[in-house]
Amino acid sequence: MSYAPQRTRQREQRENTRQATLTAAERLLRERPYRELSVDLVMAQTDLSRTAFYRHFDDIPTLVLRLLADVGRELYEVAERWRAGVLEDPRASAQAGLKAIVEFMVEHGRLVRAVAHGAATDELIEAGYREFLDAFAELIADGLDALVARGQIEVPDTWAMARALNLMNEAFLLDQFGQEPPGDPEVALATLQAIWLRVLASR
Repeated sequence: MSYAPQRTRQREQRENTRQATLTAAERLLRERPYRELSVDLVMAQTDLSRTAFYRHFDDIPTLVLRLLADVGRELYEVAERWRAGVLEDPRASAQAGLKAIVEFMVEHGRLVRAVAHGAATDELIEAGYREFLDAFAELIADGLDALVARGQIEVPDTWAMARALNLMNEAFLLDQFGQEPPGDPEVALATLQAIWLRVLASR
């Protein structure tokens, strides 16, 4: 007798439980600060038990970091596309990348803000959030290095510039889209593009 169908159903059930928990947590973090999140509150949004939570997550911080990894993957892909196209057309690549980042923050800004608030009080989330931000800064620095090597821009320290641009994006977009009422996406995009394009034209 084959147990393959049973194992498949069990895997599907585990994945459904995990996804239901993540969805409930994401919904709550869009509505309230990280400090109010609890296992009981999350699981009350589902038809699952506390035991089901602990089958998938050690605690609330690991749940929040999983959420950040899931939504952050989309943003990381944006940065990779910018890096891939930066030598071909720095201006167009920056414009497209910033447009995608603004659109991402319009959709996920309140969630990212909740994670940022969690990072202020929880060491595990702080480390994960810092790693999340540093991954983008490294891609930006890599793109700037390529442009400097080509003689297309002059930047005294590409890592410092990458960090500055990345932190500016984070702070500004969280201010605009991490709370109600949200800012104007077109104004936010135009503002960031004006700054980035000045850097990419610095010769």
